[in-house]
Amino acid sequence: MGDCGIQLVHWRVAPRAELADTIFQVVERNIENPAREFMWGAPGTMLAALFMHEFTAESRWKELYVRNVAGILSEMVKVSGLDCYTWSQDLYGQTSLYLGAVHGFAANVFAIMRGRELLDPDTVTLVASLVADTLGKTACAEDDYANWPPDVRGGNLLVQHCHGAPGMITCLADLPAGADAEFDRLLEKGGVLIWRAGPLTKGSNLCHGTAGNGYAFLKLYRRTGDAKWLDCARAFAMHAIAQSEQHANKYGQRRYSLWTGDLGLAVYLWDCIHGEAKFPTMDVF
Repeated sequence: MGDCGIQLVHWRVAPRAELADTIFQVVERNIENPAREFMWGAPGTMLAALFMHEFTAESRWKELYVRNVAGILSEMVKVSGLDCYTWSQDLYGQTSLYLGAVHGFAANVFAIMRGRELLDPDTVTLVASLVADTLGKTACAEDDYANWPPDVRGGNLLVQHCHGAPGMITCLADLPAGADAEFDRLLEKGGVLIWRAGPLTKGSNLCHGTAGNGYAFLKLYRRTGDAKWLDCARAFAMHAIAQSEQHANKYGQRRYSLWTGDLGLAVYLWDCIHGEAKFPTMDVF
């Protein structure tokens, strides 16, 4: 949300030194944003610095990204009663302790681990340990299923990318497998929950629809190598195609946005065909 994403798109279309400098300034000014989440806060804009480093190999972008990581890690808070760590978000005049992939813990961790090759190994190890601890202590797990509430303090359990197991898996599945057996089990239990819950009635989109949930299966496929997860992803893809067609017939038009429209679905279908797991604007830009 805001200037940074738009400017990054402009740079990709027509890269200019002046525009790169502007992006740098925007990211730098956002380091102390009290939102502390992906859409407005530093975890989102620091990804812009990481992408620019990958595009240009200029050292200033690495330095800016590392500063962002240090800043966001310094703002973690201990959750009373659970003895684990997360972040508080100041949004719309309210303070929350969101866990999910749009405004919360999972996406913040993703933004850190996405650039782990640029970080000190001790920092990466510490973050991985904190993540496994928080994931375990906030999980609602029973038998073969696991889900997570929108907020550390609870709330209605949802099963979609922005809140619930799908987004938690999509953001955290790239952490190394095999280091923590319970962490591995929880992610797979979350995958079972998504499959048993079935495609969402909210449509085919990424944010709170069938395609967004399906990305969790693609991530589990890449993490485990188990073809059953790719089969799940492709089954959701076929249902999402039907949902998109029904929507177009009902309203006489398609939805063209990335996060809530058919563009995001198209990216998901491409990844299902190729067995990839590159969630747009997060894994790739």
